[in-house]
Amino acid sequence: MSLHITMNLNLIHEILTSIKQNKTRSILAGFGVAWGIFILILLLGVGKGFQKGIMDLFSNYSKNSIWFFGGYVSQDVKTGAEGKQIYFSPGDIQLTKARFDDIKHISPEAKLQNPNIYGNNEYQGNFQVQGVMADYFKIKTLTIVEGRNLNALDINNKRRIAVVGERVADVLYPNRNIIGQTIRVNKEFFKVIGIIESSSMFSRNEQNLIYIPYTSFMECYRTKERFKAFCTLLKKESETDNFEKEMRNFLAKKLHFESTDKKALYTMNFKKQTKAFEKLFGGIQMFLWIIGISLLLSGIAGISNIMLVIVKERTAEIGIRKSIGAKPSSILKMIISEAVIITSFAGIIGLGLGYTIITLVNYMIIPLLDKKDMLLSHLGINIPIVITCFVILVLSGIIAGVFPAKKAASIMPVEALQSH
Repeated sequence: MSLHITMNLNLIHEILTSIKQNKTRSILAGFGVAWGIFILILLLGVGKGFQKGIMDLFSNYSKNSIWFFGGYVSQDVKTGAEGKQIYFSPGDIQLTKARFDDIKHISPEAKLQNPNIYGNNEYQGNFQVQGVMADYFKIKTLTIVEGRNLNALDINNKRRIAVVGERVADVLYPNRNIIGQTIRVNKEFFKVIGIIESSSMFSRNEQNLIYIPYTSFMECYRTKERFKAFCTLLKKESETDNFEKEMRNFLAKKLHFESTDKKALYTMNFKKQTKAFEKLFGGIQMFLWIIGISLLLSGIAGISNIMLVIVKERTAEIGIRKSIGAKPSSILKMIISEAVIITSFAGIIGLGLGYTIITLVNYMIIPLLDKKDMLLSHLGINIPIVITCFVILVLSGIIAGVFPAKKAASIMPVEALQSH
C-alpha cells in the first residue's frame, strides 16, 4: 500500500514538474476549459434567474385558479342566433359552486364601462372599476400596502367602500393620504379603505383599478345582475384540466352554446400556463447546456492539441522510460493524468469565478435594481449543477488525454532515441 502511494506521489510530482516546464502551454490549454465552465455556470444561473423572474410575475394569481370570460356564440343551440353575448348571473355562480366540489373560492368580476371618476374637485381620473366578492382576493393574491381589503361583511352590507391601486391614489389625491377619503364614481360616492401595492410588471394593471363590493356595484350601476367574467380557485388535489372541461360542458348546456365553440367561452387556466412556461424553460435550460458544453468541447480540443505537442517534445523522454522497462499502461496513465489535472484545475477556476460572479450579482447588483420592472430574479446555482460540472470536467480531461496518451504509448524506444 505504501509503495502504491509513493508511486502515485511520484507520478503527481512528475506531472506538476511537466506542467511547470510547459507553463505557457498549460495555461493556454486550461483557459479554454475554464472559460467554457465559466460561461456554462453563468448561462445556467441566468437561465434559472430568468425562469424565477417570469414565474414571479404569475405570483398574483393562485396556481389552481381558472378564469372564465364570456364571448360571442357562433350559433345559439336553442334559437340558432349568431353573435349573442354570453353573460353570467349570480344564480350561475351559486349553481356552479353547488355543482362542483372542486371549487374552493369563486367570485364574479363585473366591470363598469367608461366611468367618470373624481377625487377632490380638482382631480379627475380615467380608471377601471370592478365589482367583486371577498373571495376574489383569495384567488388573485394582491398585496394591500396600506389600509385593508374587502371582506364578507362589506359584501353583505353593500358598503360604499373601495380598494384602489397606488396610481389611483396618487392621481386622485396627490400629496395626500387617500385612506379615509371619498372618491366619486359617476354619481356615487365611495370611501377608500385600502391601497394595492405595485409588486410586479403584471400587477401594473392593478394600479389603475378600483375594487368595490359586488353587491354595491350591482345596486349602483346595473339594472340587470349580470357580468362577463368570473374566477374560481380549486382545491389543491383537483385536476384543473378535467375541471375546465367539465365546466365548459356545464356552462354550454346552461347558456345554450356548443361546448366546442371556443368563441363563446374563453378560459385562462393558470396551472396550464405555468406548466407551459416550465416546459419552455426546460427547453431553454437544455439549449444553454448545449451552448456551454460546446464551449467546453472546444476547450477539450485545445487541451488535446497541447498534449500532442507535449508528447512530441517528450518523445525522447518517453523512449528512455520504455527502454528501462516502463510499461505502455504507465505512459498512458501519466499523459491522461496530466490532462485530467490541467482540465480539473482550470475547471475549478472557472467554477469558482462563475460562482463568484453570480454571488456578486445576487447580493450587490440585483438589490439595487427596480424589481417591479425586472424579468430577472435571483440568479440560481445549486450543488447538483456544480457536481455535474465537476464530473464533466474529469471526463473531459480523460477524453482530452486519450489520443495523445495512445500516441505516446505507441512510441518505440529505438525510434524515440533516434529522433533525439
